[in-house]
Amino acid sequence: MRFLLILLLGPALWCADATRILSGFDAIAERGLREMQIPGVAVGVLQDGKVLFAKGYGYRDLKTKQPVTPKTLFAMGSVTKSFTAAVVATVIDEGKLAWDKPVREYLPWFRLYDPAATELITVRDMLTHRSGLPRHDFIRFSTHLPRQELVRRLRYLEPNRTFRDVYQYNNLMYVTAGYLAGAMAGSTWEDLVRERLFAPVGMTRSNTSTLDSQKSDDFARPHENGREAEFYVYQKFGVGPNGAVNSCVEDMLKYLEMWLDSGMANGRRIISKVQMAELGKPVTVVNATSSYAPGWRVGSYRGHFQISHGGAITGFRAHAVLLLEKKAAIVAMINSEESLAEVLADTLADRVLELAPEDHLGKALERTRSNRSARAPAPSKWPAAYAGAYEHPAYGRIRVEMDGGELKARFDALSMGLGGARFLLDEKGQVREMHLPLEPAVKPFVFVRVAPSTP
Repeated sequence: MRFLLILLLGPALWCADATRILSGFDAIAERGLREMQIPGVAVGVLQDGKVLFAKGYGYRDLKTKQPVTPKTLFAMGSVTKSFTAAVVATVIDEGKLAWDKPVREYLPWFRLYDPAATELITVRDMLTHRSGLPRHDFIRFSTHLPRQELVRRLRYLEPNRTFRDVYQYNNLMYVTAGYLAGAMAGSTWEDLVRERLFAPVGMTRSNTSTLDSQKSDDFARPHENGREAEFYVYQKFGVGPNGAVNSCVEDMLKYLEMWLDSGMANGRRIISKVQMAELGKPVTVVNATSSYAPGWRVGSYRGHFQISHGGAITGFRAHAVLLLEKKAAIVAMINSEESLAEVLADTLADRVLELAPEDHLGKALERTRSNRSARAPAPSKWPAAYAGAYEHPAYGRIRVEMDGGELKARFDALSMGLGGARFLLDEKGQVREMHLPLEPAVKPFVFVRVAPSTP
């Protein structure tokens, strides 16, 4: 009966569905911006191949009060992981990679801390977070490295679980998978994304560097705590395949339509049906309601099948959703680090799925108020005698210096207080090592003091 009504009513029924889905939504979005103190948000909904909604709210730049539009570029953060999985699939389509062959067969120099993981880990393992490694994210904010060198230094990062034991989200494995895909294709991850996804899908505004975003005529600036923040440039730290895509609502809806249409875009097959099936396979159990497939979290949302992924990076947050039973896609992106992108995506998912509404915004506002009231403990202070140069094979050389009466460790890109550090002395009472907790899931990293005479 519904199919007959669609044939008879056509656009009229589509408009009615759009009106139902969007009724009162403006007020929710505007309240979220106001009460979470977020500059701007962009949201889009696509269903049955038609864009139901694409709109911006608030400002892309608080200083100039420039409005957010459906063309405004935002950093997508880890929504990028589906792009990396997709370009890996295209290289597999060419026969230059395989899902389940050890990475060492392609990169003989590749090593991990765990010898068993070194010999066995595959690109499927990397793309589904079952390497045994915890996040080890500090290195991608602190230390400037070429991508190949970052991949080489993974051998110095300790696991905390057995290989293939459990789900542990890991950005560095995505960096490695993206690097591997580029190497096997005789290219780079950035070029693969541009040539194999952006161009054929028609994502004319999207890019893989915030430096490129800032050359655009319509881009959002990052904000933290209501103030403008610095753009995070992934490539400075050797990363990118884990989160460097920047896009807008108009482009993202085209991209999500490719996933709904099983790898087709603009009448052209971008990814084979065989590889689309592999990309959709859940591999690693996340929790009772979801698992991780390459590039996507797959599971249940209020009793309905949902594929989704969130993303967050300095001053930005994004969320993308695929609802296959409704042939629908939702995307939301903000220039802040609050949870409004997920709130608005869930609000729209309820409406697309015709579910009883839930107060997603109210719950998020309560969490936000609770988080803002929490206070971090003041770091301890250490004597200046501990100052000097220290080295670790993954992080390279850093300096420990007094700054405003506090001892701080200076990495390439940041400084941090040493309240959690522990120093070891040799038999002469001289500082020998600094044990620094940079990843809570493993024991502290041991930085060896460099003799003062060492240049």
